[in-house]
Amino acid sequence: MGKRQATILFILIIAILGWLISFFWNEYLSETMMRHQVMQLPAMVLLGVLTGLYFKKLVVKDLAWQISLLIMVMTSFIFWMLPRSVDMAVIDPLYNRSMHLNMFVAGLVIVAVLRAAVFEIKIAFLGMVAAMTLAVGITLRVFNILLCSSFNIFQQQETGLYLIFLSIALFLLTYITFFRGAKDELKREGSEE
Repeated sequence: MGKRQATILFILIIAILGWLISFFWNEYLSETMMRHQVMQLPAMVLLGVLTGLYFKKLVVKDLAWQISLLIMVMTSFIFWMLPRSVDMAVIDPLYNRSMHLNMFVAGLVIVAVLRAAVFEIKIAFLGMVAAMTLAVGITLRVFNILLCSSFNIFQQQETGLYLIFLSIALFLLTYITFFRGAKDELKREGSEE
């Protein structure tokens, strides 16, 4: 199979998975807050990440653009975790599809930026995403006030618990990235001497 056919096949697979998540399984994934926030959103981000990893020439090298794009990605994550946004995404199909598209693009941008970013930016971004996920998870877990009217308090607390688990995984990824990056920095410094 040639490079062009492989690329077409890859795009087709991503499109089918995106359609399944956004359309075919959408009703199931929107039934509970946990499925919506812990499965559907990360799945769309993961599709974007996989697409970015496949297209190796997709790189953002300019530092100002890297920081600006990562701020936009963080803002997107925050926006889609706001109670009003969660409610609207469950109620309005167009709003829901906008969320899916935004999360896919966010995953694509993350790879394009982190591929060429300096070590410190990678660690700061991953650490902030992990910390934000942990903060949201703890908030949802401990609040006895219903934040999203589309779900019940049990679903809210269940989502909080799973977001805490997800944040631990993100902290582990940050930890691994930190020590890999530190090792690469030491190798680089050793070769320069």
